Amino acid sequence: MMKAAIFFFFLLIIGGCTHRAHEPETEKQEEIPEESSEKTDIPMQNNQFAFDLMRQIPVDDENFVFSPFSISTALAMTYVGARETTMEQMADVMHFDRDQDRFHEEYGKYLQALKEQAGNNIDLNIANSLWAQEDYHFLDSFFEIVEKYYGSKTFQVDFEEHHQQITHDINDWVYEETREKIQDLIAPNVLTDDTRLVLVNAVHFLGAWMKEFDKDLTTEDLFYLRNEEMVSVDYMRRSDTLPYLEDDNKQLLEIPYDGGDFSMLFVLPAHGKTLEEVERNLNAETFDAMINDMDEQELEVFVPSFEAESKLDLEEILAGMGMENAFNRFADFSGMTGKKDLMIDKVIHQAMIEVAEEGTEAAAATAVVVIRKTSIDPDEPPVFRANRPFLFFVKDNTTQNILFSGRVINPSK
Repeated sequence: MMKAAIFFFFLLIIGGCTHRAHEPETEKQEEIPEESSEKTDIPMQNNQFAFDLMRQIPVDDENFVFSPFSISTALAMTYVGARETTMEQMADVMHFDRDQDRFHEEYGKYLQALKEQAGNNIDLNIANSLWAQEDYHFLDSFFEIVEKYYGSKTFQVDFEEHHQQITHDINDWVYEETREKIQDLIAPNVLTDDTRLVLVNAVHFLGAWMKEFDKDLTTEDLFYLRNEEMVSVDYMRRSDTLPYLEDDNKQLLEIPYDGGDFSMLFVLPAHGKTLEEVERNLNAETFDAMINDMDEQELEVFVPSFEAESKLDLEEILAGMGMENAFNRFADFSGMTGKKDLMIDKVIHQAMIEVAEEGTEAAAATAVVVIRKTSIDPDEPPVFRANRPFLFFVKDNTTQNILFSGRVINPSK
């Protein structure tokens, strides 16, 4: 029997370089707004970023998966060192609280609460690490904050002499922390003798459905692609009472994992509607509202088993979303070193997911490289038949924080 597992990973690499800076290369200054007195809301911030980022990834003919939680966690560790305009831009794009002391304390509390929520029903591993150039002028306060609130381990290494070996070591660390699901995240020559710091986030989630699908009921049927072609796929089937919502634009179905504290939410566009139309109307607030509007209903469920694997370079996307200074010569990460000598070079994200009768197995990894500057009939049960492209979200059910999100375009791939 396949156990259900979800993995995701984020890696941040900080180092030195004299070659390129991402466009635009114009320092962006802005008036710093007054800090809010309201308490930071980590799950809501993460979900706002999740939908902002999803809208930057065009819908194509491939299945797609990413982990906004992983990306946010790694960039939250980076945010510890951001100052002035660089900090403001990161706060705007990532929806981070500008009060850094409050933000990192609350993020640490949320990470701990998430682990406790998993309990004995879900095998959840969240691991963070720093790989720092030995004898470089990093501030002790930077390491202390990341270690205190993010539980990070710090490894002192020598990128100048051994960057290829360090690539191997970090990849091994990722492979182990993701239970052998993410291999070779960092490609050869990504790290150089100018690299100064690598921040890594890895998460492993293992959970079965609260009620497994009966394999004997799995049947083959047609799935309708975006180009109006059809493919034959395996549909998992069952009759059940589950959280459900239907309106003129979409159907929503929530299937819980063992213990009931985590679930997968399926968002199926109504006939005649596209994924793009549904996505345009989704944000953190509408996501939360539609979950609250769901009711337990008896229904017939037809969901295809599917797999997805994606790899993205995010630096240009994030710069285009508004945090451009982090990637050019105007970057200010003086909270790491006391100087404005570091900038982000690469942000690499990789993820995979597999959904079957027993549950879900998934993995994700992200690398950020920072371098030096040189209407239903009431008598009939509703039918949720996911036989056309749909969205999915793996979330915790206490805060609705999205751990994984993606699109299923073609389950046969």
